[in-house]
Amino acid sequence: MKNLTSITIIAIILCIHKFDAQTLNHDVGLFIGSTNLQSDYGNTKEFSSHFTNNGTSLSLSHYLSFNENTSRWGVRNRILDHLKLKTEIKYLSNGAFSHRGYYAEKKNIEGEKLRAMKGSLKMFDVGLNLECFLKPLSDRNDYSYNMYLNPFFTFGFKYSFYTNGVTSELGDWNKDRTLLPTWYSEENTLDLGVGEALSVCSGIGVVGKISSSIDLVTQVSYQYFFSDSIDGLNPNKVAGTNSNEYSVNIEFGIIYQLNFY
Repeated sequence: MKNLTSITIIAIILCIHKFDAQTLNHDVGLFIGSTNLQSDYGNTKEFSSHFTNNGTSLSLSHYLSFNENTSRWGVRNRILDHLKLKTEIKYLSNGAFSHRGYYAEKKNIEGEKLRAMKGSLKMFDVGLNLECFLKPLSDRNDYSYNMYLNPFFTFGFKYSFYTNGVTSELGDWNKDRTLLPTWYSEENTLDLGVGEALSVCSGIGVVGKISSSIDLVTQVSYQYFFSDSIDGLNPNKVAGTNSNEYSVNIEFGIIYQLNFY
C-alpha cells in the first residue's frame, strides 16, 4: 500500500508539471458536501438503509485549464477548451453508522444488538479528475451572456486513507464479543483501525458565473472503492463473497480564478 501511495502522489505531480506553466490557467475551489456510504450497515434491500448513513465532507481543489488561444494548437485547442484537470484533497467525517431495516427492528436479542451497534469513519482522499465541459471554457468571459451555466462530466481516481471503529451501546464488546450481533462475533468479520484504499469516481455537475473571477458549482459523484473494509465490517469473508463499498457525494462549492483566460 505504501508503494501504491507513493506512485499515486508522483503521478499527480507529473501530470501537473507535464505542461508548460505559461500555457495553463489556474483556479482554486472550496467545497462542502454530504456523502452517503453504501456499506455493510443495515439491510441493502431496504430504503432506510440506503439514505441514512451520511457523512460531511470538506475539500480543497486546484484546477488547470488548457484553453490558450495560440495558433500552434490548431484543432486541438478546440478540444482543450472543454477540459480541466482537477487535483483534490478531501476530508470526510461520519460518526453515526447504524443498522436499520427489517432485522434491526426485530424485538429479539439479535435486533437489540444490531440497533446498539454503531460505527464511525474518518477519511482523507487525494484525487485526480478530468472534467469535460459542454460549452467552451473561453465562453465564460463573454459578458454578453446574462447567465453563464456550463454543465460538465467528471471522472478520475482517488486514494483514501481512513480510520474506522465500532462501538456497542450495550457495553465494551472488546471484553465481551457476544455484545455484537452473531454475524459479527467471529474474529475475521471485522477489519478495524487504519487502512488505505484505491477508488474510481465519476460524476456530473454544473458551473455558474457570479462575477468575473468567481464561479459557483453543484456536483453529484459516484465513488467505487476497491475494498470491502472501509466501514470496518467484512462479513463477506465468512460467506466467501465480495461486496465492495461505494458512496454517493453531493457537493456545493465556490471556485476562484487565479488568472484569466
